[in-house]
Amino acid sequence: MTDPSLPPIESVSGGSHGVRAGYEQMLALADKYESRALDFLEMAGLGAKVMANGDLLESAILSPISFADAEMQLLDATTGANGLTVRALGIEADALGVRAVVAAFQASDSLSRQTMEALDNALGKVIGVSLPVALPALLAAGGIGFVYYQTLSPGEQKKLLSDLQTNLGQILHDHPELAQHLINSGGGLLEGLGLPIGNLNPGDGPIDGATTNDAARLLALLLGNSTEADVDRLDGVVPTDNLTATPTSLRDVMQSLNDTNAIDTAEPDHHGAIQIQQIIGEDGEERYIVYIPGTDDMGPIPEDGEHARDMETNYQLIGGLDSAYGNGITEAMREAGLSGKDVMLVGHSQGGMVSTSLAADPDFAKEFNVKHVITAGAPTAQVSDLPAQTHAIHFENRGDAVPMLDGEDNPDQPNRTTVKFDQGSSDTADNHDIDHYVSGAAAADASTNGSIQSQITAMENDGFLGNGSVTSVDTFQITRGRD
Repeated sequence: MTDPSLPPIESVSGGSHGVRAGYEQMLALADKYESRALDFLEMAGLGAKVMANGDLLESAILSPISFADAEMQLLDATTGANGLTVRALGIEADALGVRAVVAAFQASDSLSRQTMEALDNALGKVIGVSLPVALPALLAAGGIGFVYYQTLSPGEQKKLLSDLQTNLGQILHDHPELAQHLINSGGGLLEGLGLPIGNLNPGDGPIDGATTNDAARLLALLLGNSTEADVDRLDGVVPTDNLTATPTSLRDVMQSLNDTNAIDTAEPDHHGAIQIQQIIGEDGEERYIVYIPGTDDMGPIPEDGEHARDMETNYQLIGGLDSAYGNGITEAMREAGLSGKDVMLVGHSQGGMVSTSLAADPDFAKEFNVKHVITAGAPTAQVSDLPAQTHAIHFENRGDAVPMLDGEDNPDQPNRTTVKFDQGSSDTADNHDIDHYVSGAAAADASTNGSIQSQITAMENDGFLGNGSVTSVDTFQITRGRD
């Protein structure tokens, strides 16, 4: 029976029971068909070799009728209407049919994605071209609106702003796909405005045109694209009881991430803090969980020696670039002795983006054995592929705008599961809070969905859930490097 206190899970995509996993299972079946067809052909050839045996042919003189009967039986079994050769051809045809169906489905998926990308890009161009023409009217309307706003009492002003936020937030909650498509038009928007974004298009997108990822890359370059980080160990931070206990569920992991996120709430000077939890398993092996919070600074201009979790890092990550935050996390893990060890990366918002990005980085994967990634409220579709040995589960709350900032759905991979749940409201800022993701993780723990349960089982088997004991929790502060 479903626990009414938990938010409903609206959809689960990807993972062991996802579409791509189904394609791979169908192709594996086709491989088996082809293998059996080859076996039948080999058996049919063996029959022909037997009939061509010299000793057997000489014996035909002694019993020509028996020999002829045996020859007829063997030919019928090998090349007859119901023989092995005909059966082999039929099985091979079945294998080709399965492969053709999978290819058709994959082509349809690709065409659908390309079509949506092209439409979103065109929408952005139209807005971009129209904006300069409409700007005077928009400014005039804004001026009239401002004059009207000034005539209202403070209470009426507060109510108007609240109603505006509520209405927009409700639209986002009720129709998240509209916001996602609008965000996905970002590349076309900048092209429509006449910016030279096409020069940044690497040609690896689904369409011949700028994407939102290209737009983010341009913004990162305009801000300086700094990737230098300073890393300091914070010895005075006392880990919470959650972090000193071995996690036994997805909820436990998410609660520990929440505790890490609260470090700079208690001490603002500790912005950029991450925590590394060491678990010694029952087998005596070391395993580590790295808790990575999200954006601290929403200001438009990055500052040396200050926040590494800022907007420049967001643009870099969506644009597929290196970031100061990612480089700082790498250095902190190296200092904590994680090189060559089994690791789980857990991140909220920007922390989820950088976790997924690092896991997909071949150089990072050579140094750290990333077994699992858990993200909460993070746009991760810009990372198109994760290594087969890395399992990832992505949580998204309905009405949370942040996971939509990549402009599209997450890729469907057998080792990558996206869980969308609904504990959202018209308050878009609140929808992004980690507390909701703690509840969403608890709902996943209670779910019977095959893809979710496969992820949990893999974490248990790999020793990250319900195994061993926590022996240490280290805290590191990552700040933007000074030139």
